[in-house]
Amino acid sequence: MIQSGNIQSLDKAISYRNRLTFPFIGITGSNGKTTTKGMLCTILGTFGNVYEFSDHSGSYRRIAEELLNIPHDVDWAVTKVGIGQHKEISRTTKLLNPYIGIVTNVGEAHLAYHGSIAAIAKEKMQLIFGIQSDGTAIVNFDNDYTRNMAKKASVKVKTFALNEYADYYASDIEHHGPGGMSLTIRRKIGSRFRLRMPIYSMGDVYNSLAAVAAADVFNIPDQHITNTLEHDFILPEGRGRLYQRNDFTLIDDTHDSTPQSLLKSSKCLADFKPFSNRLVMILGDMAGLGYKTLDLHKAAGHYLAAMPIDVFLFVGKNAEIMMNALNAYRIKKRLVKAVPTVDRAIEILKELVSAGDTVMIEGNETQSHSPIVDALLKEQV
Repeated sequence: MIQSGNIQSLDKAISYRNRLTFPFIGITGSNGKTTTKGMLCTILGTFGNVYEFSDHSGSYRRIAEELLNIPHDVDWAVTKVGIGQHKEISRTTKLLNPYIGIVTNVGEAHLAYHGSIAAIAKEKMQLIFGIQSDGTAIVNFDNDYTRNMAKKASVKVKTFALNEYADYYASDIEHHGPGGMSLTIRRKIGSRFRLRMPIYSMGDVYNSLAAVAAADVFNIPDQHITNTLEHDFILPEGRGRLYQRNDFTLIDDTHDSTPQSLLKSSKCLADFKPFSNRLVMILGDMAGLGYKTLDLHKAAGHYLAAMPIDVFLFVGKNAEIMMNALNAYRIKKRLVKAVPTVDRAIEILKELVSAGDTVMIEGNETQSHSPIVDALLKEQV
């Protein structure tokens, strides 16, 4: 919340927002907010004048501060809406008065603070409740919690998923390794189009569906959507962006590590099997899980044991928990290591990364794993 010394700035932000007539678009979710924002702004930004809030402006305070910098002559403003504090989404939504609200999914992120996934979903539902009466809610139909939001919304709702029961769904998905992914985006009304994007995970397929659903609200032509997503969009740093250096491929997913992002990133890495000599996964602790920390790290190890990944390097306080859970299956011809710190991980990377490898780095904000990315890209290991 904005402190007492900044109340005047908040009052200015509220007053200034009331004078802005263009639509605001708010995006919340446990994963995918930044990428969905980037995709949608890429589409809108070449069709009109869009103001994209910075990636750090997800909190009520930061959104209020940045809102004062928005010029009058824009066509749209797009921001993430965070859930860091209790009732923060409700306060932010009242400030933004959004025309469109997007909920990408609901998962365990911020579980330590809110106590349960149901409580997290209740907080995120406030974005849907705060949409203008003539606006649109866009929600993930494959997630139980967000699907329930669609039932409770009093505004127009568009759903997206990987099944034909949603208003927007993807089919005929093909993985091209470093060449990205191809998919057909279909609408329940019957129209469809195909595109090939520089994305590498199913999570980003969902994000693209949400962005297209929002673009449709403003009648952006399909050809324009296709051209911009294929040629102008690039994944944000730390959100699955791909780099190719020397003889190996690196996928940087270091922004945040949650059970949801682990499922996404490990499946993404597995899809590189036909394009790699070996698959290497560097996985940090999953943060913010509260009382479920031990159980969810054990579950991560059990889940990863079934993945066709050749080398694992677990990093952090819970590294040995994941390693022991994975090693319980006694799978031969697999290298598994656990280290407590990022610095130690960098030291032993000389032994892990070789020509033909595809390396996935899944990290978190609590213990930054970006130095591992930097070390590999700068050839310091």
